[in-house]
Amino acid sequence: MKNNDSSRVASLLARWQHWEFWPAWMFYPPVALYCLWLMIKYRGISVPTAANPGIFSGGIVGESKMATLQDLMAGSLEYTAEAALIGGETFAARSESLAQHRARLGLSFPFILKPDVGQRGAGVKLIRTPAQAEAYLRQTSAPLVVQRYAPGPHELGIFYYRFPSETRGRIFAITEKIFPVLIGDGKSTLAELIQKDARAKLIAKTYLQRFAARRDEILPPGESVKLVEAGNHAQGCVFRDGMRLHSPALERRIDEISQKLQGFFIGRYDLRFRNEDELRAGNHFQIIELNGAASEATSIYDARNSVGSAYRTLFAQWELVFAIGAQNRDRGFAPASLASVWKKWREYARISATYPAAD
Repeated sequence: MKNNDSSRVASLLARWQHWEFWPAWMFYPPVALYCLWLMIKYRGISVPTAANPGIFSGGIVGESKMATLQDLMAGSLEYTAEAALIGGETFAARSESLAQHRARLGLSFPFILKPDVGQRGAGVKLIRTPAQAEAYLRQTSAPLVVQRYAPGPHELGIFYYRFPSETRGRIFAITEKIFPVLIGDGKSTLAELIQKDARAKLIAKTYLQRFAARRDEILPPGESVKLVEAGNHAQGCVFRDGMRLHSPALERRIDEISQKLQGFFIGRYDLRFRNEDELRAGNHFQIIELNGAASEATSIYDARNSVGSAYRTLFAQWELVFAIGAQNRDRGFAPASLASVWKKWREYARISATYPAAD
């Protein structure tokens, strides 16, 4: 027990030395202060909610993932992983809805289940068996999305923006997502392997919660375990600055897809792709999610970045959100009321507590 306690203390101390793992209350105050200045500059607290008039609250909180996926499938099906919203109030009705969507879309195992309203990868599960699907449907009554699994194997986040007064949008940032893997040695348990890994031990709590049933399993020599399936930093995915993958063709394709979306001007695409050459050519990728104004240029979490460079990027990003929101407000799109945003936040906080641990 003492060894476990000392490991937790050592991991906690190590986390404080790496700004990318700082808690939100420690990292975000400078961003909040800068946003206060932007509220004065652009004359409105809720200006960001007008940044994307086609998305509830502009994508600040409470927006439906399925609503944006429906728009993407309608305009750019070739580049979107198909999805559907599971209906029904009871477990039996939701199970039947899932079965019908799977039959209609031809979804075999594995497939993705995730909350329709979610943040930071919460509740995203790769479903491999009927038992896993049943467990998910029984755990939460939240509206859920079933989605075709895009095998990739590579994943990116592309932060895009376009001013309403401009005819062409741009890529602001690209994030490469790396899914960490541990290799067994025939002697160490999975929990011990996590604690031995220089980076994994920094977020051991997240990994150990995910692999609670396997933490004492000794991996045979050479056997690998993928620590995370969700491409989210909070879930343990490793982020790297990916602007090396930028190309004019890719930017044109993302702009083409974006301009088919009514009322979308700024946000981050999460997508999976097969190889870099195809990606740079703007081909053969699958969008798995589109996040609105509150999404981040997640390349800031590259461990090679300084905290100062991360703040500079976030300040520039929020300047874009406010400026685009102000232009849309001036075009007649009213920002969402603070009351509606607060209500959605309370609803999300309540229902997200029922989400299962993400893969």
